[in-house]
Amino acid sequence: MKFAVIGAGSWGTTLANLLCDNGHQVKLWAREPEVVAGINSSHRNPFFVSHLELNQSLECTLNLSEALTGAEIALLSIPSGFVRSAIEPYKAELKSLRGIVNVAKGFERGSGRRISQVICDILGITPESDNDNIACLSGPNLADEVAQKKLGASVIAAPCQYLSQTLQECFSNNYFRVYRQNDRTGVELGGTLKNIFAIGAGIVDGLELGDNAKAAYLTRSLHELVRLGTALGGESQTFYGLAGLGDLMATTSSPLSRNHRLGMALAKGDSLQNFTGSTKMVIEGVEAAKIGSEWGKKLTLQLPITEELCRVLFENCPPAVAAANLMGRSLKAETD
Repeated sequence: MKFAVIGAGSWGTTLANLLCDNGHQVKLWAREPEVVAGINSSHRNPFFVSHLELNQSLECTLNLSEALTGAEIALLSIPSGFVRSAIEPYKAELKSLRGIVNVAKGFERGSGRRISQVICDILGITPESDNDNIACLSGPNLADEVAQKKLGASVIAAPCQYLSQTLQECFSNNYFRVYRQNDRTGVELGGTLKNIFAIGAGIVDGLELGDNAKAAYLTRSLHELVRLGTALGGESQTFYGLAGLGDLMATTSSPLSRNHRLGMALAKGDSLQNFTGSTKMVIEGVEAAKIGSEWGKKLTLQLPITEELCRVLFENCPPAVAAANLMGRSLKAETD
C-alpha cells in the first residue's frame, strides 16, 4: 500500500520506517530541509530518533503535495495544535484518499476538539458517517522503543471496520502488534488525557515522594481520566485497555516520555518556559491540561489532579504545594 506520512518527528519517522520495513511504499513530509537531506542522503533523521538507520526505500520531501501524490493512505503525525493549518490547504487531496490515520495525541487549541473531529470538519465529513474514513492509532508506544524494535502493541480505531482491519494488517509485524477498536472517541481521549497525568507523575518522581505516593497518584489519575473521558463520549471499557491504562502506564513511568520529563524538571525547579524552549518536541500534556480543565468546568466535573497541575503549569504554584493541596482535600469515598 502507498502511504504519505505527514510529519517527520520521532513518531512519524519511526512509523514511516516501520511501514517501509513491512513492505509498503512511503513518502515522508518534513518541514526542515536538514531532515529531508539527512533522510534522503544518509538514511537518518538528524533531529529525531537519529540513532535509527532508516529503510533505504523511504523517501522524504519538503513538498506536501508531492508526498500525497499517488498515496492511498495519509498518516498525520503533526502536533495537535497545528493539524488544521497544516492540512487545510490540501483538503481536496486528502478527501480523495482511502483513509487518514491520525497518531497525534492532543486536543485542538481553542476548540478543545478531538483530532478526528478537526479532520472531519476540514474535509466536510459528518463524523461516524459512511464517508468517515478517519482512523486513530494510539497506545503505549514510546517512539524510541518502537524504533529499536522492542516488543509493543497499539490500537487502531475507525468507524469503518474494513479500514481498521486493513490498517491493522499494514502496521502489525513481529514486534508491533495492533488491535482493533470500535470506540475511536475513547481511543483518542485516552491518548490525549494520559499526557496530563504523565506531567504529574514526573513531579511525583522528581519530588522523590516514593512508591506508595506514585501508586496512589496513578490510581487516582486513572479514576480522573475515566471520569472526564466518559463525560466526553468515550466508553469506560476503552480506558482500561491499551489506549487508556496501557498508555498511562508507559508514559508515567518512562524517562523517554517528554511529558514525564517536564514534570521531573518542574519538580527540580525548572520553569515551563525554559523546558519547552530547550526542546524541538511539543509537550502535548501542557495544552491538554488547560483544555481538560476547561472541559471540567463546562461539564461541572471534579478534576482535582488536573486543576493542581494547571496551577503548577500556569500559575507558578510550587509542585510540593500542589501535592499538599491534593492530600488536604476533604475526605470522601474512593468511588467519588
